[in-house]
This record gives sequence, C-alpha cells and structure tokens, in this order.
Amino acid sequence: MTKLPTLVLASLLAVVTGAQAAPKIERLRGTVEAVSGDGFTVKTLDGASESVVLAPDAKVSWVVPSSLDGIKDGVFIGTATKGEPPVALEVVLFPEAMRGTGEGHYDWDMIPDRTAAGAPVKSAMTNGTVKADVHATAPDAPRVKSAMTNGTVKASSGSAERTLTVDYGQGQSLQILVPPQAPVVSFEPASASAVAPGAKVFVIVARGDDGRVTARRVAVGKDGLTPPM
Repeated sequence: MTKLPTLVLASLLAVVTGAQAAPKIERLRGTVEAVSGDGFTVKTLDGASESVVLAPDAKVSWVVPSSLDGIKDGVFIGTATKGEPPVALEVVLFPEAMRGTGEGHYDWDMIPDRTAAGAPVKSAMTNGTVKADVHATAPDAPRVKSAMTNGTVKASSGSAERTLTVDYGQGQSLQILVPPQAPVVSFEPASASAVAPGAKVFVIVARGDDGRVTARRVAVGKDGLTPPM
C-alpha cells in the first residue's frame, strides 16, 4: 500500500524536473571569435563571449543584400518595426522554402536602429505575406515601439519609400512604411563552414539549465554583412 504513493510522487517529481530542464530560447547577435570542434564562440553586441554548440541538425544560412524591388505581391517577409504607425527597421525576404517561418506578430528584442543613429530600440516581430494596396485589418494588434513583421507582401511604392501591407495570418494585416535607409536582405543556403572567425551572425540558441548553449539556427552575413534582424 505504501508503494503506490511513492511511485506517484516519483512520477510527479520527474515531470517537474523535466519541465524545469526545458531549454530557454534566446537570440544572440555578434561576431564569431573562434571555431573549434562542434561549436564556436560569439562576441555579442554587449561585449560578452558566448560558447555555442552547433547542433548537427542546426540550420545555417547566408544573409545577403536584397532590395525593395525584390518585394512582390505574395512574397513572404519578416520586418522589424518601430513606432505607431510602424516604420521598418529592416526587411528580410524569405525564400519560398521558408514560407510560414514564425508567422505572426509578437514582441521581439532591442535591436539597433539602422535607419537612424544605430541606438537600440524595442521591437516586435511580425512574419507574414505581403499584399498591396489593402487596408490593415488588425486594430487590436500589439502596439510596441518597434516590431518585426514577417509575411507575404503586397506593396505600393513611392519615389523614396514604400508602404507594405503584411498579412500575418488569421485574417489580420499590418501596414508598414519602409524608409530608404532600412536594410533589405534575403537568405541563401549555407553550410557549417560559413561560421568562421570574423563573421557577423544572428543565432537562435537553446540555453539549458546546465548553461549549455546550443545553436538551432545561424544566419551568417555574407562578405562582411551584418545581419540586421
């Protein structure tokens, strides 16, 4: 009669321990300092050094320059924005194979404002499909000083800037002004060899309770480019 409560307690402890051990997802930005074995070291923007394990199934991509001309109706993009109405801090054009990645509108990180003096600003992420000349349909969307919008774009253009309407799912969309200073980039396939000393990187990592940091996705700036996301 005493074994059942003991087994139940052991099971509950195992569940709690498993929940506590769930890794925390973080985003690192910086420069690769060194590469060794199955990992690399990143000097982050705040000056810290992080040792990162590159998982065998980690996705590695080049970040390459693109332009507003590449944004066509139906393209899936990501864009970090600031202010209300939202103004793009950068725009990422996703390859078709990455359509749907992170679709939605949600809080993001403090990132450098490359459209101004480069000071960090709070942002949110919106991923979706660009559609042109339609009105935003999400009056209740989260309002933040900056935001990331990823989606399929339908766009109307002006002489020096562009307004995009991004549909980020469930019938909701957001109109975003893209100033001429906003970096526009895209992704290209890459191998782990792209992670080399001196490379500028954006890394999505999982940090375990034991302090182990494992990369799940690495975006590497090609030819010295700094990933703007």
